[in-house]
Amino acid sequence: MSDSKASTITFSYEARKLADPSEPGGLTEETIDLSSMFADDVSSSGSFDLRRFRLSPFEKLLQAIPIPTLLVDKSCVIVFANRACKRAAGEPGAIDGHRFSVLFSNRADGQQAEDLIRKVFHDRIPLVAEGMLGTGDIRMLGRIHFRSVRIQKMRMMFVIIEDITPSQPLSRGTSGPVI
Repeated sequence: MSDSKASTITFSYEARKLADPSEPGGLTEETIDLSSMFADDVSSSGSFDLRRFRLSPFEKLLQAIPIPTLLVDKSCVIVFANRACKRAAGEPGAIDGHRFSVLFSNRADGQQAEDLIRKVFHDRIPLVAEGMLGTGDIRMLGRIHFRSVRIQKMRMMFVIIEDITPSQPLSRGTSGPVI
């Protein structure tokens, strides 16, 4: 069986509703603007110095979140992964600088997840997908929330991975639609 047929990332209009429960079924263009939090860290050209990000209160806030949280750039490269990413990636620091697809053992799933990131960057509409994440011995069924964020002129993807791994193994017939 080829990787494309074995894809387990699911995405549906029901999953879109999870992105913004205040607007059932409604899709709106939305980017969270974080520029005011980083006024001192932005150069006159509008670029953001990611080296200074590591020392910011924003980084401390992201580290405190007990849910795997990442920042991904337009080329689908992980620029930040909090400590909670250990469940999905083994060692969060090891995935910084790697493509988002590294979180998936199935190549087709990783490619599909990166396609969703590009879609959110393009449409600026939050999306939610579900899929099996992890490499090696670490596996996790995750609900992946994609949301566009902006810091001055730089746009990034804010990715939150909700662990929805059942405590009991799923039977084959209980999975949702597969793309």
